[in-house]
Amino acid sequence: MWLIGPGNSARQSAVPIRLILFICLFASFDAGAAPVINRKNSTYDVNGATPQEVRAQIDILGPMHPSEKKRYDGITEWDLSWKYQMSRRGKIWIVTSRTVTLDVRVKVPQWADRKKAPPLARRQWKIYQSNLIRHEQGHVNIAMRAAHAIDKYIGTYGGASSVEHMRAAIDRNTKLILEKYRKYDTSYDKRTRHGATQGAKFPNNLAK
Repeated sequence: MWLIGPGNSARQSAVPIRLILFICLFASFDAGAAPVINRKNSTYDVNGATPQEVRAQIDILGPMHPSEKKRYDGITEWDLSWKYQMSRRGKIWIVTSRTVTLDVRVKVPQWADRKKAPPLARRQWKIYQSNLIRHEQGHVNIAMRAAHAIDKYIGTYGGASSVEHMRAAIDRNTKLILEKYRKYDTSYDKRTRHGATQGAKFPNNLAK
């Protein structure tokens, strides 16, 4: 079926309605979708009468980095998973729905008996903990960017002539996206020295 404007020939103004509907169909599948984000915050207790004693506890009890096998003051771990449904439209297979899920786990220390410490040490801790949480939030932000990037890629995938070709392309490219953001995550820790350049150091001389 062709749409012909008044006063024009079919050769000049003919627009295939089927093509218009097909383009609109692609656009509509991306509307309203967003990654599912599950976040869990937790703490581990440390004790001590002085900042030095607390530092020693953190060094012993801090969470172990899964790949570096070293303990750090805090840690953010995240996992991404995704699934999608496809259906056939004419000769083309397209994505009709998808779900991207991000699971995030953040752990930081909690000075359990800090009320016994001198006021200056408590102020140092408050500044340190705030800066450490800010550093870990940087990791969370990278994970969220990864989730949105994968969600956008799957949601705007144009289509393919076969299911096999489509699955292979989506699986390959989503893994590449994930790998890129994993590298961003590692680079972030190197750049900030695991939060040290952001003030996540204890003891510190930031409190007056």
